[in-house]
Amino acid sequence: MVSELRQFQFRAGAILAASVAVLAAILFLVGHGSAIPGLLAGGFLGLANLTWMVSSATRLMGRVTSAKSIQAVAMVRFLMVAALLGAILILGHVNPVAAVAGYGLFPVAAAAAGWRSISGVRVPA
Repeated sequence: MVSELRQFQFRAGAILAASVAVLAAILFLVGHGSAIPGLLAGGFLGLANLTWMVSSATRLMGRVTSAKSIQAVAMVRFLMVAALLGAILILGHVNPVAAVAGYGLFPVAAAAAGWRSISGVRVPA
């Protein structure tokens, strides 16, 4: 089961990186190169969230855990990611729309990787 989680992490990370790269290239080609740092910052935050999510799931596997403890772990992760995104927006002086768009690619990549895992459908990675 752990290897399946790591495979999911690798697939989702590859899809996320490819999506960020393609979107950054498009932004550059249409003349919005100043938005690329925000896009990259959001994408890296999404990758960090993915890694943290899989690590938490790996640590909790095989243990008898209550729903409240799982909710607490998820809440801490959510609050930390929100604080990091706020720090990126405030301290990073990046384009806020691009940063949110970059982070928004995280759930899309995770859904695509999950869909590929459960259905056998080939999603370009």
